[in-house]
Amino acid sequence: MKILIYGGSFDPVHKGHYALLKAAIKQIKPDKTHIFTAYQSPFKVAPAQPFKLRMKMAKDVLGGLGKNIIFDDFENKNARVTFTWETIKRVKDLYPGAEVYLLVGTDCLNDLHNWKNSRYIFENATIAAGKRKGFEFKTRDFKYLLLEGAFPLVSSTQIRTAVICNGLLPNNIMPQTAKTIEEKQIYGLNIHKWLQENLRPNRYLHVKLVAQRAAELAQIYGAHVESIVLAAILHDSAKCMSGEQLANYCVKHKIKPDEFEEICKYSPALLHADVSADLAKKLFKVKNEKILNAIKYHTLGRLNMTLEDKILFVADMSSKDRRYAEARKVYQEALKSLDEGMKAALRVKLLFTVQTGKWLAGAGIKLWNEIISKSN
Repeated sequence: MKILIYGGSFDPVHKGHYALLKAAIKQIKPDKTHIFTAYQSPFKVAPAQPFKLRMKMAKDVLGGLGKNIIFDDFENKNARVTFTWETIKRVKDLYPGAEVYLLVGTDCLNDLHNWKNSRYIFENATIAAGKRKGFEFKTRDFKYLLLEGAFPLVSSTQIRTAVICNGLLPNNIMPQTAKTIEEKQIYGLNIHKWLQENLRPNRYLHVKLVAQRAAELAQIYGAHVESIVLAAILHDSAKCMSGEQLANYCVKHKIKPDEFEEICKYSPALLHADVSADLAKKLFKVKNEKILNAIKYHTLGRLNMTLEDKILFVADMSSKDRRYAEARKVYQEALKSLDEGMKAALRVKLLFTVQTGKWLAGAGIKLWNEIISKSN
């Protein structure tokens, strides 16, 4: 008796999942296939969507690949991180003497030795993975099967990032999944709908271009891309308010940044950063403090800027819609050094404020002095 195990977060399920499982069922010909939707992967942050919804998406797409497919809620019942060796043990207990195959993504093959209790995995299952052109398989001291087929280079993380960045569903998800995402307005579609309804078209374009720039910088400097993109999409959400409305919002919600009275008097538009952060928290239920702070400080900055703060600050000043010539310079500096990009972005901002005769907030002066003192 052959049993195929396939586990994943399926957040969301995509064409890569479908192609891999289809090839495995065709070539292994298992008597039963157990699909385990992860409660939480040992290698990832908490899932974006709840277990039941992720299992539904998996059922909608993968359920049609065979008659003997079982969608197992073992991990959800455990209500904790469940390691692969535990999943294999469950299957071995259910089917004593069965030949067990563990289906994994090709990118996992060279990392299997680092998995919890990997020796048990290798002794009790044959590893099955898709064979990809150009992929170098370094380890061969366990039983394995490389499946023939075409396997799209796509991940659920890439899909979630693309949706929150652009507000559009990519073509590497199945129609059933697309329907669910649109119906539930998940992965940021609800945010894009709100932004389209409340921001002017050029402002909405701006936040998407800032998100694209921020994603690029996050990949270069090792930040969590999804978090940075979410901060970028929401950083100007309060731009739909006038200066007076922003000031009134701050009073009503007890938001009082440094120099609040002066800002209200001389440049109330600056309050959009604080209000945008508050909207992100209250309207869109963002809890991550790094995201909220990046939004809050993307305009004036602060002392001891975090990686997330710096990326959004630079991305906002160098997005492709910026018409001033210095934007390109900021971007080029940021590609070489994020700190130099920060310095260039702040220089542009401070010079513009002085040259146009506008009020200059103390936060920018303090940040400039900090940058200069650290660079000397």
